[in-house]
Amino acid sequence: MRTVLSTSEVAERKRFQFWQDAVCDTFVELDCEAYTDQPFHGEISTTHCNDLHFSLVRSDGQIVKRTPLRIRHAREEIMLISLQVRGAGVIAQDGREARLGPGDFACYDSTRPYTLTFTADFEQLVLHMPREALVRRIGRTEVWTARRIEATSPIGSLVLPFVQQTASIASDIALPAASRLSETCLSLVTAALAEHSGGEADGTSAARTALIFRAKALIDGLLHDHTLNTEKVAGLVGISPRYLQDLFHADQSTVSEWIWKRRLEKSRRYLADPLHAGDSIAQIALACGFADFGHFSRRYKEAFGVSPRDDRAALRMAGLAPRRSIT
Repeated sequence: MRTVLSTSEVAERKRFQFWQDAVCDTFVELDCEAYTDQPFHGEISTTHCNDLHFSLVRSDGQIVKRTPLRIRHAREEIMLISLQVRGAGVIAQDGREARLGPGDFACYDSTRPYTLTFTADFEQLVLHMPREALVRRIGRTEVWTARRIEATSPIGSLVLPFVQQTASIASDIALPAASRLSETCLSLVTAALAEHSGGEADGTSAARTALIFRAKALIDGLLHDHTLNTEKVAGLVGISPRYLQDLFHADQSTVSEWIWKRRLEKSRRYLADPLHAGDSIAQIALACGFADFGHFSRRYKEAFGVSPRDDRAALRMAGLAPRRSIT
């Protein structure tokens, strides 16, 4: 589904108030200020894909602030990623500033104050999603907010073109396919952040973050292996099992919990995916690393409140990809 909010049909004296309302409705509650006193123009085109939204923002210069007062009255926690398409912008949060040019991107967190500054007309593609969806990938957000990922970096160069293409077709393709593309968008974003971990984010914190990124990526690639455990992951990463557990504890999880969580999320995506319509539930369970079908059914019902069989039927009837499979 795509929605468009534009000042083009609004009386000039009412445009900026309309714009502030549109920004708040699309993202989070914010305070906006026009950068000049010239007539203002702005447009937001948003494509919705489960919990991940793609918003193309074209606007005149402005300053946008997420203030402590706005945060205190917030109803939800959102993570945002701004990809600069045209013009320039500055994202300030957590004592840092990210100055973005075309192709660059940076992320910011609605649970803490931030400021966005645009001194002239610009265009940005903004990904926004429930905060938890990105936290599960990158851990503590304050490590990564307002850090510029350059368009010239090897992985960073892939992000904007892929996200643009996904945003352009997401409302025209089946939801399971759109959901898979959305997951790839987030995977590219987090891969670019991991690539950047040796740069501005220095010291022990960056090293630990890079290690947990690597461990989670390895786990995702080995979910089919029913023998996967802490010792095996630690060996592949090249650290001790105890240190690996320490990394996950700092991320409010354990290695085992993370493996089971990712297996369950993968199995739910498979149950909803038309490409796996011919697979039995037992086959899907095995492909996701569950050697015991009874164990899989119990775990699945505990996680999602419904049996795999009933959930598969409901997801197919609704024609939906599961909302919890964004990460």
